[in-house]
Order: sequence, then C-alpha cells, then structure tokens
Amino acid sequence: MGGFVLWLYYSFYCAPQPRLIYLSIICVLGISSIFVAQWDRFATPEHRQTRAAVFLGLGLSGAVPAMHFTMAEGFVKAITVGQMGWFFLMAIMYIAGTGFYAARIPERFFPGKFDIWFQSHQIFHILVVAATFVHFYGVSNLQEFRYGLQGGCTDDSLL
Repeated sequence: MGGFVLWLYYSFYCAPQPRLIYLSIICVLGISSIFVAQWDRFATPEHRQTRAAVFLGLGLSGAVPAMHFTMAEGFVKAITVGQMGWFFLMAIMYIAGTGFYAARIPERFFPGKFDIWFQSHQIFHILVVAATFVHFYGVSNLQEFRYGLQGGCTDDSLL
C-alpha cells in the first residue's frame, strides 16, 4: 500500500481529483488487508485462500490507475517517463509470490522436502522484497523526473 501511494502521487501529480480518488481506494483496501492479516480468525489454514485473495485484490487494485495513466499519457511515455515498465515488473513479482503462497508450491508437489527451506511462504516473501526494490527504483526515477520540472505541470499531462 505504501509504495503504491508514492507512484500515484507522482504519476497523477497534475491531476488532483483522480489522484485523491485512487489514493482513497488504495488506503481503504490497504486497511482491509491489515485487518485480514492481523485478525486471528483469518490466521487459520482454511482461510489461506481468503488471505491470498485479499492481498491479490490489493495488488490488482493498481490495474485501473495504471490503465488510466497509460491511456492518458500514451504507452511510450508511460513506459519511459512514467516508469510503468518497472511498475508492471513489480506487479508480476507480487502476483507470482501470491500464486506460490496460495497454491503451496513447491511443498504441495514434494511433501516433506520443503518444510524448512524454500517453502511457498518464503518464496512469497523473497519475491515481495525483490518487487520492493524494483518499485523503489521506478519510483525514484519518477521522483527525479518530477523534481526536474520543479513543481510545474504541462497542460496535456497527468505527470
């Protein structure tokens, strides 16, 4: 949730209304994810799919603003200036990690072999940490672009 807030802020810098709407939605979804993660009722194995679905929903909530941004700015500008390529790579890493976790891969296929190392939960966390570094790099580039404009906005851009 926290990392996505930065991307929304810089990507929709010159479009305050969509920025506010998207930031509000991501905060509500993020708080919902915190409740599911912390509530003992959802900590049981039978709610593994529910937890995975909530986290996946939080992650996929970025699809609408990403499509909005790409359509408004154009694909090339979104990928280059808007750092959307890094954002997509981050999303793929999050989704893959969630998939490993929800499907219990690899321990599902090799019972007893991945009880301590390389279990799905660890793979999930490795991918999340790697995605965080990818996201940081992309947002840092986006921030550098914004600061290069010294707070100015162009008439035809969300940036």
